[in-house]
Amino acid sequence: MKSLALVFLLIPASAAASSKIVRNSMGGDIEVASAPNGAVLRTMGGDIRLDRAGGDVVVKTMGGNIRVNRLDGSLEAGTMGGNVRVEVEGAGTGRSIKITSLGGHIEVTLPKDFGASFDVELEQDDDGEPHKIISDFPLRIQGSTRRRWFHTVDVLTATGKSGSGGNRVRVSAVGGDITIRGK
Repeated sequence: MKSLALVFLLIPASAAASSKIVRNSMGGDIEVASAPNGAVLRTMGGDIRLDRAGGDVVVKTMGGNIRVNRLDGSLEAGTMGGNVRVEVEGAGTGRSIKITSLGGHIEVTLPKDFGASFDVELEQDDDGEPHKIISDFPLRIQGSTRRRWFHTVDVLTATGKSGSGGNRVRVSAVGGDITIRGK
């Protein structure tokens, strides 16, 4: 009987230890202080701020900024009307960082020894201001054009590899600068 009681006590503790934080909002900001086992955070019209995270993290907003500090895991982040700032901790391998923004700037800070393969794409918008890709990591940047609806747009693509390339970083923006920093 004691061992059965012990099993019931341990099951909720182990389930809680591996649980992700899930938050959804139809029109407000989301703030989470810590998500050590990952998170899924979505809002239709607000900012998302996550101060510390591990595991797999998904953050999406239709009209706000995204800020992820001290990320020690993988990330999929996207906004349709805001800026994205992400700070990654720890080098590790096997991590995936995917960030998209339509109409905002993206800034990613990685450890200097972060071994990664990089795929970056920046599509210029019609605001007349040329946007750019800035990187502390070695990237080969090329310009091209693409047909978008009834006109041609300028596109910058950048690829590269640092260290072992054991992580994958994919960043895509329309109408905003992309900055990849090493610290």
